[in-house]
Amino acid sequence: MWLVLRGSTCAMVESILRFNGYRTGFFSSPHLVSVTERIRLNGQPIEKECFVNHFWKIYNQLFATQQDNNDMPTYFGFLTILALDVFLASKVDVAIIEVGIGGRYDCTNVIQKAPVVGITSLGLEHTKLLGDTLEKIAWQKAGIIKNGSDVFTVEQPAECNREIERECLRKKAILQIVPSSLEQFHWEEVPSMMMKHRNKSTELNVSLAVRIAIHWIRNTRPSLLPPMKHMIPAKIVQGIDNCFWPGRLQVVQYAAQRTLFLDGAHTVDSIKVCAEWFKHNSHSQFKKLLLFNSTGDRDGFKMLSVLSQSVDFDEAFFTPNVAFTASCSNIDAVNHNFPLEQQMQRCELNRVFWTEQLKQRNGSVHVSVQSVFQYLQSGLLTSNEPCDILVTGSIHLLGATFSALHLEKQLANNKI
Repeated sequence: MWLVLRGSTCAMVESILRFNGYRTGFFSSPHLVSVTERIRLNGQPIEKECFVNHFWKIYNQLFATQQDNNDMPTYFGFLTILALDVFLASKVDVAIIEVGIGGRYDCTNVIQKAPVVGITSLGLEHTKLLGDTLEKIAWQKAGIIKNGSDVFTVEQPAECNREIERECLRKKAILQIVPSSLEQFHWEEVPSMMMKHRNKSTELNVSLAVRIAIHWIRNTRPSLLPPMKHMIPAKIVQGIDNCFWPGRLQVVQYAAQRTLFLDGAHTVDSIKVCAEWFKHNSHSQFKKLLLFNSTGDRDGFKMLSVLSQSVDFDEAFFTPNVAFTASCSNIDAVNHNFPLEQQMQRCELNRVFWTEQLKQRNGSVHVSVQSVFQYLQSGLLTSNEPCDILVTGSIHLLGATFSALHLEKQLANNKI
């Protein structure tokens, strides 16, 4: 079993190993529409019946032994236990576990032995929980390192490297820093992703995923690898090119000449990648619209500044992570950490910043994603007018968009 930070890297590792014949289990968070998306077997979300059976098995056992109301695990903790139970029952060859927000105090640390650990590039995020400096955040993230594990990370700021190296020494773990450039490899076939969506962030994640996957294959099924050390076989390339991580640089055609560009970017660094991706892939003559929300301690103003500098949007819409104007019937889509009233206040602040500070035209607040698209249909767009719509700022906003437009099937049949 392993722990890897950041879902997109986890998804790529899982895809590579699956295409090389491994039976995989993959636990990630958050989900977009259904909680079953968090627990995957061989790349597919588990069936609802499987989820329900394991849910009640675990819940009844925990409930029967609790001595206090506080004995029951948190939502994320419960899902972690459920995922591990599913993977054990399914006898997977390898389980890829994405940690939660933290690391050192993350409930995924219930896994005491992980042969391989991956730490992606670190930045200032979740500062209220993890600390307000890169050094503090790196200390938290390094907490996933296990005794004697092989640790893979990308090139980090010096203060991050120091914390990771210190933890490796303490745990007698072996640290390998992965070069960022994809030119380090000799490709049997050139991945198609190298021709699209290519940027520094993507290269870092692909490079890290390939190194981790090769390390695992070499230690478990070395016959799958060619004798030449740095040659990347076609099966690994297929895993890269067929990796699908919904809501990350995803394009969905939802009506004639109307395209959604969906990316769950929620940090300044990731929003820069998102803005450049949209700029280079949207249609130059189409109307360009922005659907945005930010929650928690995310710096929405900085993200909006990046977006406004990169793209000339015709209009921006600010909405909470709510699919429908009426009360939401899908309990999976409710985020109790950020009440609706609080989100609406943030939307209004973002609108004011967009129109008054950034001097951008046409910014408006809506109560739901459904309300935005009703307005587009009845007011802003003519019947056949083409447009490109960027949806970003919050992963949960993407889930609300999929639900509002009834695009749930798109979660299972797209590729990056």
